[in-house]
Amino acid sequence: MQKFSISVNSEEELEKAVETIWQTLGVRGEIGVIPMEGKFKIDVISETDLTPLEIAQVPGKPV
Repeated sequence: MQKFSISVNSEEELEKAVETIWQTLGVRGEIGVIPMEGKFKIDVISETDLTPLEIAQVPGKPV
């Protein structure tokens, strides 16, 4: 199990990030989206561990 967070600046970037997490990386687990004054924080709990390169594919900035 692995936990990580990503910060994005727009709803469009949020949608791309979530799609990348679910579809491209095939993550199974939980995703929480937290609105933060015009930005969004995505908290991910993945059932499988991802490499740093895989996490870097997700749009946004790792937190």
